[in-house]
Amino acid sequence: MNNGSTWFASSSSHESTAESLVGLTIDERYAVEKKLGHGGVGVVYLARDLRLHRKPVVVKVLLEKSTHDQWITKKFLQEREALARVDHPGVVGIFDAGELLNGQPYLVMQFIDGISLREAIKETPDGMDLGRTASILRQVGSALNAVHLKKIYHRDLKPENIMLQATGSHEEQVKIVDFGIAKIKDSVVGPSTITGAATAGTLLYMSPEQLQGTKVTATSDIYSFGVIAYELATGRRPFNPSTIANLVDMQRQGVRVKPSDLRPAVTAEAETIILRALEPNPAARFQSASEFGNLLAEALLNEDESPRYREVLDARLASTLVSMTEPAQAPIPPMPPESPPAKRWTRRPIIIVIITSLVLLLSNAMVGLYLYKRNSSVPSQGTANQIALEPRFLIYSLTVQKMRDGNPYQDPFQSSGQEIFENGYKFKLNVSSPQAGYLYVFNEGADEQTGTSFTIIYPTPLTNNGSASIQANEAIQTNWNTFAGKPGTEAFWIVWSALPINELETAKTAAFQDKEGALTNNTMLAKVKEFFLRHSDSKLQVTKDTAQQRTIVRGSGDLLIKFVELEHR
Repeated sequence: MNNGSTWFASSSSHESTAESLVGLTIDERYAVEKKLGHGGVGVVYLARDLRLHRKPVVVKVLLEKSTHDQWITKKFLQEREALARVDHPGVVGIFDAGELLNGQPYLVMQFIDGISLREAIKETPDGMDLGRTASILRQVGSALNAVHLKKIYHRDLKPENIMLQATGSHEEQVKIVDFGIAKIKDSVVGPSTITGAATAGTLLYMSPEQLQGTKVTATSDIYSFGVIAYELATGRRPFNPSTIANLVDMQRQGVRVKPSDLRPAVTAEAETIILRALEPNPAARFQSASEFGNLLAEALLNEDESPRYREVLDARLASTLVSMTEPAQAPIPPMPPESPPAKRWTRRPIIIVIITSLVLLLSNAMVGLYLYKRNSSVPSQGTANQIALEPRFLIYSLTVQKMRDGNPYQDPFQSSGQEIFENGYKFKLNVSSPQAGYLYVFNEGADEQTGTSFTIIYPTPLTNNGSASIQANEAIQTNWNTFAGKPGTEAFWIVWSALPINELETAKTAAFQDKEGALTNNTMLAKVKEFFLRHSDSKLQVTKDTAQQRTIVRGSGDLLIKFVELEHR
């Protein structure tokens, strides 16, 4: 990533993009109506099949620049091969394939009128209805099993790549999509090893062997399937790492927070099945995706769970079906207070009186300490052991500028950071809070010598006069930054504190000495890294406001640290 401020050194990335096919007809058959998505290697369009009563189809075209990359071209052709090999209702269908006049290959696939599993998960942040979960798990297991029987390993199974299509009252059909990085054994397109690379796939859903670049098998997809099952049942993923190394350690140690800890309705049998799919050792997992899906579905349905998912389907069918326009997003619900469930006291009243008195005494002491600190004539520096003043609350988003041949293209747009961006795109980070406090933002990268690098994004000498202090409701925007370098993930640490942080103030001063805002001292690097890891909180409340394309984060103390990943191709 390049920082595009006038103070830090910057550079631009030139990227050629294919001329839009909107309004054109491919092979005198597919009338292209609009662009659905644009990645680093290809473009996806919505089109009409003129030979089949204008049936909607999806056309995926490899970018012209990508045709010069032998590996990318082979993967595109292997995606075509994978879809042609598999004939299952739970896998997106392929209808046709060919080349444009300039030689760019394209695929024609089934258009799925529905929503992604990710969108369905967002509708139920505390876990999906268990009846609906069981139905989805059965179907995903059956479809994935059909893929594996053809010696194909998806390698990027995640909620974004599972679509849900309402087919009738009380029914929905699962469709697995995007075989762009799938591994195919005995491929007719070309040799394909079954060894994965840590950069292929989506980090939080990768199996340990895929993450470490060792042999990938069907059980690797089953591990990813297990992560999805855990998330469907609880609303959370089994791991919330801060770095790749942190995720490797978590996977090796196994799941610590059991599904039933988050949702008591998950039976002991269902929990055992989920945890078996998440075993670090591939041999200890289920060897069949359909077996895992069926057994887990049965275990979940053993509990008397109201089939509310039928109401969800009926409501979706009663409304206008998802078509050529984006669905309207509901306003964000208020964040629930972080309070433990009420407990029923059975002791004598005298115990209640004593406990109440102690609570009042402690509360008075806390208030007194807070007032003392607030009124002190000498402001104190924040430390890790400081007493909590007020839970932190933060809102952030991105302003993204598309770039074409180094020049701005179209108007900037707002993003919550969930999209996959393209190299060359520029972005600003927007941050606000109803509270006053101190904001620090660092970009974490990889360094050949030290292994880790940090560049300060906020503050800078030319933003807020180099001060991390911001006022309540003050809208902060960083300088322009550019997605550059090899495709991958950009990592950011956002720190929002009630008081200034000694370690980060020192790091900020050191970074200001470098023209690019980088920390160059190895000792300083180690201290900053240790600070982030020591104080990162896995229990942050994170809500995506899709209507306003922003992310809302709430912590439990006076120090909030959010690790953010932005993917680019």
